[in-house]
Amino acid sequence: MVLTASLVSTAAGVAVPPGYTRSCSSGEDQGTIPNLSAQGPLPKSVTGRVDFLAARYRSDGVLLRTISLGHPDHLHPMASSFKPLVVHAVLKDIDAGRLKLNTPVQVSDATRSLGPFPSGITPVSTLLDIAINGSNNTAADLLLLQYGPDRLAREVDEQSGHCTQVLLTTKGWWTAQSGLADEALGKRGAAGYGRLPFGPRLRMAGQILAAARKVGPAQLGPALDRVFARKTYDPNSELDLQNVTTPRSYLPLVARTLPGDDLSAGSRALLRKILSTGCCRPERPRLKASAWWAKGGITWRVLNLTGVVELPDGSRLAYVYMNDLSQTADAGALRANAPAAVTWIESQLLALLNP
Repeated sequence: MVLTASLVSTAAGVAVPPGYTRSCSSGEDQGTIPNLSAQGPLPKSVTGRVDFLAARYRSDGVLLRTISLGHPDHLHPMASSFKPLVVHAVLKDIDAGRLKLNTPVQVSDATRSLGPFPSGITPVSTLLDIAINGSNNTAADLLLLQYGPDRLAREVDEQSGHCTQVLLTTKGWWTAQSGLADEALGKRGAAGYGRLPFGPRLRMAGQILAAARKVGPAQLGPALDRVFARKTYDPNSELDLQNVTTPRSYLPLVARTLPGDDLSAGSRALLRKILSTGCCRPERPRLKASAWWAKGGITWRVLNLTGVVELPDGSRLAYVYMNDLSQTADAGALRANAPAAVTWIESQLLALLNP
């Protein structure tokens, strides 16, 4: 991972905190691929920083052209947009016979994240569904713990050109952001952890996950609220502590992961069914699509939208829209902004079809 940092302002005029703007280049040269500039302004409801990249792929997977806004090499917190990676990975383990859809998984205060979740035992099949539908944090965390956080982290790092890092469960990064994992972070603190090379960062992530197991959800929620409410809250902690990616790095992963072409027929059908009902897609699509697989990520001042659209001729469109530093902090209000953002994304996809 190659990182650079600078002080800039967003198109919406919101000052970006010093050190927040960090770029990562995977080293892939896409200079020969035609790239269009995004067409039309962002919705008025969108504030903060937006970086966007979409691509059109031929039916055989060959990349034809892209369309972009902002800086696709800027790092962003992933929020829940990392969850399809977990679901896809677990389905691969099911195909390999390491797990079954009816494998029972026990939840406890040690593994329960923010948000509601039933006590007792839940089968993997239910976890796969609700990790996307409703974006249940505990379900995604339980699946990641079943698969192995280190294992997925190494796979994603390699597949993304070292610019996508999925090292922590939701409970893990929130425990760290809330200040309840300071012993694990040590003297380096959040900033030191966020700038570690992948290997040492992964080892420290294991210590954060261990610290998170000692924190109950009743303690975690109020502690996190207090941190977010501070006037001195530093958004850099989101890039330091959360799972992160860039639109350019994540786009090929999204294009490969969401359709599940590498899965068995049964697992592929299940993945596509789940992702056909996850957030977010247009209510009345203008695109004549045979399928639209999508996953959003909405959290404190962050709205991410990712998806793959399959067209009747077998060609595909994939996109990664990442909006952070929004002036809208409430997750419910950000969710209300998603339809307008999805409409804008669809207009960019149409431009890709008719350049």
